[in-house]
Amino acid sequence: MAKKNVPKPHARPSKSAAMPTKKQTISDKWMPWVPLVLGVLVFSTGLTNELLGIDDHTATVDNPAVRDFKLFSSFNLGMYAPLTWAVYGVAYTLGKDNPFWYHLFSLAVHAFNIWLVFRLLTRLSMGAKTSLAVTLLFAIHPVQVESVAWIAGFSTPLFSMFFLLSCLKYLDYAERPAEAKPYYLSLLLFVAACLSKSAAVTLPLVLVVLDLWRKPAMPRARQMLGYLPFFLIALIFGLLTIYSRTQSAIATETPGSELTLLERLQVLCYTPVFYWFNTLAPFELNIYYSFDKVNGHLPWPYLIAPFVVIVSFIAAWRYREKASWLWFGLLFFFANVSVMLPFVSHGTFEFIADHYNYLAMIGTSLILVKGWQALRERWPSLSGGLRWIGLAWLGLIVILCLRQISVWKDTNTVVSNAIENGYYQNGLMYAARAKHFGNKGKIKEAIRDFDKSLEINPNLYESYKFRGGLYGMMKQYEKSVADLSKYLEHYPNDAEQYYNRGLSLLNLGRLNDAVADFSRTLELNPNFARAYRARGNAYKSLGEAAKAESDLTEWERRNSTGGN
Repeated sequence: MAKKNVPKPHARPSKSAAMPTKKQTISDKWMPWVPLVLGVLVFSTGLTNELLGIDDHTATVDNPAVRDFKLFSSFNLGMYAPLTWAVYGVAYTLGKDNPFWYHLFSLAVHAFNIWLVFRLLTRLSMGAKTSLAVTLLFAIHPVQVESVAWIAGFSTPLFSMFFLLSCLKYLDYAERPAEAKPYYLSLLLFVAACLSKSAAVTLPLVLVVLDLWRKPAMPRARQMLGYLPFFLIALIFGLLTIYSRTQSAIATETPGSELTLLERLQVLCYTPVFYWFNTLAPFELNIYYSFDKVNGHLPWPYLIAPFVVIVSFIAAWRYREKASWLWFGLLFFFANVSVMLPFVSHGTFEFIADHYNYLAMIGTSLILVKGWQALRERWPSLSGGLRWIGLAWLGLIVILCLRQISVWKDTNTVVSNAIENGYYQNGLMYAARAKHFGNKGKIKEAIRDFDKSLEINPNLYESYKFRGGLYGMMKQYEKSVADLSKYLEHYPNDAEQYYNRGLSLLNLGRLNDAVADFSRTLELNPNFARAYRARGNAYKSLGEAAKAESDLTEWERRNSTGGN
């Protein structure tokens, strides 16, 4: 039985480890560069990927915080992430809507994170080979593609950078409690992580897990007291996130709100099992995963998921001395995904997303690597075969990562991939692909997908807006008016759509209705110069020469000064 309150020595170095040979020193130097270089080479294939029609424009070129560099005064996409917007702002300054700069910054941060992960694992005395293998999986696993290749997902690598730096500084403090500077640096880096993305609030839990593994030589009371500022910061940013989502009108959809208590438990347990499976067999990764019932019930994987989670914890606890890596890996995984698990439905919060697994997969990868090593030690006669199986699986991971990066090439490929795998996101995937087709001038394909999105979900009012605009371009004015009217019933303050409907009404000869829409446009936005010209032409057709002349004169005046 282990003695209480006595720090357990952790991976006591051997004589050879204390006095490294020249060969060992060289090995230590190049080892972290292997995953780093491979990660850069693999993800550099995505530098030419486009800005996607799913959040990329909203997060960057259409984000006032990015365009005007007003970082701390607003929310975007339900987030408060001024440091993320600051990096976007630099990319915007360098290339406006050129996706290359956004991808380059994402790749650079991911590369630095690879180095940080290796540093963290070696600081935790995981061993050079284990640290190398786990870092390699972190660097090039297909699950990481969503975080690195999706421009709107950049907040995940960025917060993770500050997160990992904070962990390393905390370890400095835990090893030398008399030095206060590392502790305060860790706190400062934690705040920076939260200002990059609120998902960083899991860091205090991760610090607890690190301490359970390292068992720092400091009084328990001081250790507990050291956690308090971290948990307080986490609480503040957690509340800020709830507020920002509410202020940004994100809380409009509540996926899963129809689940019973038992079904909620099944979904809650299915989520980590799903992540584990995708780490082992990442064949069908998507931008969106839905929880779809079959004949009114959740499929069988959901039913067995609670038992899988329970058995995993029992095994980890039972073998916590012989296989401490299993217990640590499991705790590290759950500490990182804890706030992203679907305990409740809140706004458009996704139950499952690959980017939730960016840091958490360090724990899963550690279990995979150490488990593979344990099997080779347990059955030496099979060691050679297991080695080749591991190498073949790693080669497959590289291939799948390259394939997944190509999936994120543009909106069409990433959305079509989800649709082909049966994930429609309640019609939103079809709507996103339709917008992409519309921007490419593929009108018929766009209308077809908007039709499909509304067939699945008649309440996707933005589909009415965009389809109505396309009908107007096709000179199908009756359909245009019908769609835009449906949209304006729910969004009565959209000046541009009153203008668009007014144009269709004008072409239908419904002049008074057209005048009413142009007037509503100008009521909502007096600087909408085109509406003066359109209303002036409508007045001219109605024979109201004075009003026509007044509007057309106003249009010319505003147009000469660069009005809308």
